[in-house]
Amino acid sequence: MDALQPERVARAMSEWGPAYSARICSPAEREEWGSEPLGVAACLAVKECLIKALGARPDPFSWHDLRTGGVACDNARALLADAGRALRAADGPAEFRVTGCAVSDRGLCGAALWGQKEDHILAIAVLLEEGSCAQHSSAKD
Repeated sequence: MDALQPERVARAMSEWGPAYSARICSPAEREEWGSEPLGVAACLAVKECLIKALGARPDPFSWHDLRTGGVACDNARALLADAGRALRAADGPAEFRVTGCAVSDRGLCGAALWGQKEDHILAIAVLLEEGSCAQHSSAKD
C-alpha cells in the first residue's frame, strides 16, 4: 500500500518539468495516466506499491521496469476486492480504479487499486507469477 500527495508530485513537476514525468512514467503510461500531476502521482503510487511487494527496489533500478496500466490480472484483482471494501469502510476513497501492473523481468503481473481521498492518492497492489494470472480489462471497482 502507498499513500502519496499529488501536491508533492506537482511541485516536482514544476521544478523538473516534463523530465520528471518522463523519468517515472513510460510513454505508454503517460498516454494512459496523463501527464498532469494527478495521473503521474497515481502512476507513482502504484509503482511504489510494486516496490513494496518486491521487498526492495530491483538492482539495477529504473522506474520503467515497473509497469502500470492496461489489463489487470483477474486473480490479483480478486485478492484486492476485500482490501478495496475495507479501505472504503475505513473512510478511504469512495471509488477506486483498477489497473494492471507488472514487473516483467521478474515474471510477475498483477492488479492495483488506486483512488483519491482529499489530498492523498491511496494505492494497493498485488503481484502474482505470470502463469497464474487470468487477464481482465481495466475498470472502475
